[in-house]
Amino acid sequence: MTMQTQMVLRQALLEPAREWYGLEMMQATGLPSGTVYPIITRLEQCGWITSHWEDPSEHEMQGRPRRRYYQLTQEGTEAARLALAKAHQNRATAPIPWGSPRPGATS
Repeated sequence: MTMQTQMVLRQALLEPAREWYGLEMMQATGLPSGTVYPIITRLEQCGWITSHWEDPSEHEMQGRPRRRYYQLTQEGTEAARLALAKAHQNRATAPIPWGSPRPGATS
């Protein structure tokens, strides 16, 4: 799982029942649209996220483009938590390459 996917999942897990749209995720993670939207698409294909278009009257009344809202599914919430825990565990046990300073080591 890429760091970018982890960032998107962490952000979504802050409020798993909340609906959000792509621009919100981009702003919250600092990732560009070309990174966020493919991640969202993959997560939706896996069943971790559902989506729906907002009612046209909403964006027309506000004079802005129509938004597609996303939300973690119950399965996605559980799977994301497990996947992030595993990714964190893998990072914690990963070997440090030769020549790299150890965390907390002083020179």
